[in-house]
Amino acid sequence: MYTPAADRGRGGATPSYSSASARAAAAAAVRRRSAGVFSTGARRSPFGTPGRSSLNRSLQTSQLLEGSGQYSLESYGASLPALVMEALTFADRNVEMSAVLSQCGWAWLVCGRRLLVWRYKLDDTRRLVNHQFRELTLPPSDLAHRAQLVVVYSASKEQVPSCIAASPEGFVRYWPSIAHEGSYFEVSTELQGQECDSLVFLGPALGCLLATTTSTTLLIQPGGGSGGNQTINVRQLKVPAGLLGGISRRVSSLVFGSMPTQAPEARLVRAVGVPGAESGERAVLVLSAHSLQKWYLIPGEPDKLVYECNVEKYIRESFVDHVWGRERAGATQLRVWLVDMQPSSGASSVMVLTAAVNPQVSQQLVYALATMDTSGNTPPLAVSNFSVLKHSEYYQESAENVLLAQRFLLCVNTAYIYNKNTVLCVSAVGEGDSGDRVEFSGAGDSILGVGRSQGIPLFFSANHGIVSITPNQHLNQSGVLMNESVAEDSTRLCEALNISSMGLEAITASQDYTTKLQAAFLHFNKNNIPQAQALLDELFPGSDNTNLDATVIQLSTNLLDDSPATDPRWAESNQAGGAGAPMSLIIQNQLRDKTTAHQYYINFLHQTGLWQRLSVGVVNETRILTRIVLVEHGERLAFATALRTRHSDHQHLVDAAIKHVLTERNESPKGKLTHADLFYRCVSKVEDIIWGLLRAQEEVLSADVAPRDAPATIHSVNTLVLALLQSTRIISSSITGTANDPPLEHIPWTASQGSRGVRTLLLEQHGTTVQVGLVRAEDGATRAKLYVQMVDLADVILTGYQPQLRSLSTVSHDSHQALVRSYERDRYNLIQPLVQGEQYDQAVGLAEKYCDFRTLVEVCDRTDNQERLGQYMTQFGSEGFSDFVFRWYLETGKRGRLLSHGTQGDLSRFLQDYTSLAWLHHIQTRDFSAAHSTLRQLAVEEMAYLSRKKTLLSLSKLCHLAASSPGAREASVEEDDTMGLEEELILYQEQLPEPVLTAHSLDPDTMRVLSPTELVHLYTSKENIYANEFDFKKALDLLAFVPVEEVPELKQNIWVRAVLRNTWQHMDTDNPLEAISDTLLFKTIELAFTQGSDIQELLIPSEELLASDELQDLKEDATFKFLVNAGYEKINQLIG
Repeated sequence: MYTPAADRGRGGATPSYSSASARAAAAAAVRRRSAGVFSTGARRSPFGTPGRSSLNRSLQTSQLLEGSGQYSLESYGASLPALVMEALTFADRNVEMSAVLSQCGWAWLVCGRRLLVWRYKLDDTRRLVNHQFRELTLPPSDLAHRAQLVVVYSASKEQVPSCIAASPEGFVRYWPSIAHEGSYFEVSTELQGQECDSLVFLGPALGCLLATTTSTTLLIQPGGGSGGNQTINVRQLKVPAGLLGGISRRVSSLVFGSMPTQAPEARLVRAVGVPGAESGERAVLVLSAHSLQKWYLIPGEPDKLVYECNVEKYIRESFVDHVWGRERAGATQLRVWLVDMQPSSGASSVMVLTAAVNPQVSQQLVYALATMDTSGNTPPLAVSNFSVLKHSEYYQESAENVLLAQRFLLCVNTAYIYNKNTVLCVSAVGEGDSGDRVEFSGAGDSILGVGRSQGIPLFFSANHGIVSITPNQHLNQSGVLMNESVAEDSTRLCEALNISSMGLEAITASQDYTTKLQAAFLHFNKNNIPQAQALLDELFPGSDNTNLDATVIQLSTNLLDDSPATDPRWAESNQAGGAGAPMSLIIQNQLRDKTTAHQYYINFLHQTGLWQRLSVGVVNETRILTRIVLVEHGERLAFATALRTRHSDHQHLVDAAIKHVLTERNESPKGKLTHADLFYRCVSKVEDIIWGLLRAQEEVLSADVAPRDAPATIHSVNTLVLALLQSTRIISSSITGTANDPPLEHIPWTASQGSRGVRTLLLEQHGTTVQVGLVRAEDGATRAKLYVQMVDLADVILTGYQPQLRSLSTVSHDSHQALVRSYERDRYNLIQPLVQGEQYDQAVGLAEKYCDFRTLVEVCDRTDNQERLGQYMTQFGSEGFSDFVFRWYLETGKRGRLLSHGTQGDLSRFLQDYTSLAWLHHIQTRDFSAAHSTLRQLAVEEMAYLSRKKTLLSLSKLCHLAASSPGAREASVEEDDTMGLEEELILYQEQLPEPVLTAHSLDPDTMRVLSPTELVHLYTSKENIYANEFDFKKALDLLAFVPVEEVPELKQNIWVRAVLRNTWQHMDTDNPLEAISDTLLFKTIELAFTQGSDIQELLIPSEELLASDELQDLKEDATFKFLVNAGYEKINQLIG
């Protein structure tokens, strides 16, 4: 047993293959100890860390990482793309990740909804093909996406692959080409609650087999539809219903007995595709919890179920015979599980990983590999080979899911049984052996996916990338191997950097934090582990991280900007590097050495546990996650290396740009040093070259040059800048940090702002390309090249916005909204020149990718392509595209176009949430009843404008009349009452006196809809200076529209205000009835009585009126009380 990247302790004993819970506990312990793993007795691979130094090596087929007596672990294939590495390093721990390594050489990693696809296998020329990396977006899902539900395939090596992906709920998305991530087609498989388990590629002609966790199987076939459009055909595998459709199954039943059908909830174990008996035929084997199905599928022909048989009973009998014996166990006593299945190399048989426990004997869970012949048209009648593994587990029902989570790969005669952290390598033939195992138990490590390539088993490790595990035929002593590996890597770093013993002693004694950390780093890489640990303990004791981030960032910056240690020209200028400085004299090699040092530095931080302790640092007075700073330093190194590689191709341009940059920095070469020496030394500011290139370009454009020189210069600058940015892979956009990181705004260095920020400069260059390059271009070919570069520049700029937008969403709402506006403005301005130049395909490609709905609608409108617009409505339906289209049509005055969607029925579906527009559609389609209901509802809900409310009510009545027929004119009484009440309220508001409207600045044409309560107050307010009994009677009538709980208070208010409209103190008490007859109070009562109102209901008792606080002094006035009581007495006589 051996464990790459883990401290395995002393001694040569091989630990037992312990339970899953024990392994989990051990892995957790390793993570807890990771900050101080420096045991000198441990055998440690420098590649076995999350720093992934092994993944940054040059492109090569394999790199030996570690070996044991039986097997070797090697890196395999090309280096991982930067985006993949960053997704692995910085992915949120709550996001599930999984991967698949296909035999055709493509790999894909699923992280949330992100699908990262790349070519991991090199061709014969050891170069990667075009389109080697793409990122796609998976369909929305409430469940975690899995790589096993994705297939990437191509009809030929030269063709860009296609991709099919299914969400766990069964929503399928198909990309005809992964090069066009925004061009895809979708379909729902209508699984009615079943969850998808896996997607199996059967070939370009048949498509893919989608299997659910309950063993339902569907065939997914992308194909061409009418008019050349792509479609996705989905159908469930089923036996034909015709007279002879099930002949094969019926004959098999006669010979071998009745075959059970898959139970509706049969647990799926595995579905695989193998070559069929005839040319062009594919056989599909579906293993459920108990049964094995075999299907034959031929393009264009009905599905053929060859057989379905119960294989679990044969495996159960084999366990009895090979493990417990007939005398100790009967077949019915056992609990048996079918765990996984793999086809043999010749596809003539399958091997099943199975497990069983005999509760009456012990709780020992035994594993075995069972082989069964599946080559013919008859079901297997027995197990042809049964190999019991010497590995076993202690069975606990609570841990059953963990114990049965094993899967295996079958390669030649070896079975590689694996779970998340362990691979057990055992012989697949003969009697079972103890095997050898590989642990992926380093901090944060796990197996994310598996695959095969040319018979070699491949594993995708979270820390190591793609590795192969192969039988070790030439090395027998792992200790020797490890020592040679460590020595080789130490030599490599020593050759790259100046690590002399004398220099190392000098910096070790320093009291400077950065220098001490550098000493610890160098000691670590010279394998002086105790010294390194002691320095780190002194620098950052316990959990003290006070100076950690600043020190780590400073040392990384020093590594980037250090001068060569052995270059005499730098020595003459007193700027030669010290310990740890690059040793090479050639600039290209210096950059290579700095890249190597940076990789080992990241590895050092991971190995020592410092990486997990990093938090937030300060760069240029801006707080930023330290991990991001370190990653961006790696990007700058890649940028600088790419620039140096292309320097000679653009010699005059780059030389001029470098001089501009150094002049701006007030730097000039001394002695024999050159401008290039000075510039390439300072890698931390390498992005300044973009500013220099634009200034050099400006000199050419402002000079008196031939017309063709301007576009040529712009094209050269664009080519160089895009190549440099492409070399960094823009990987900052994928950095998410960890759950404990504080929310901070993250602006990638390739999207920095300010007058000399990269984003600003790229926007400037895009504008120059449009305003100068296109204008001065003399031929279509030149313009076409510039248009392509405009697309690439826009893509880089808009991609750079994404991490900033994501980070700001959790930091500041106002800042996020401001950035969104800036992003939307730049997005439109970057794509619009393509529309103006009629480069519609390129404009649409960018607009689809970055959801620029305005451009999509404008292009469809310009080209009068309503079909494409309909496709977008479907594609972006969940993102509010329909709403945008309707708004755009309204804003541009194109309501006719808006209503034209009604002929296809699309508008009815999209207008369900837009009732303000729906009635127009109803009228156009002559559905007057629906128009009446919609308009009535709009009128009831309208509160903004009284005039609009009145218009909507009028239109609703007209539609009601149009919808009614002589034989069916029975309108709902409730609807009529509702409309009548709304019309009454409108009339009350329209009759408000002029002084009231003026006092409250209400314009009859634009005033809002007032509530009944507001109308009551307005009619009885002081502003109604000419108020009479009719106004107060209206106020009393409005009480019918007021909520019941508000009526008593409002009623008292009305009568109190009526009282206060008159002076009561000097009235004639000799003739009380005559005296009060002219008061507004009793005039209102008289009017109500005359109009037949219920006076007892309208009036409030005299006691309540006289006790009102608003009457102040009046309620103590004897005259007032006498007159009011006299009036009330007369009223009671009249109504009594």
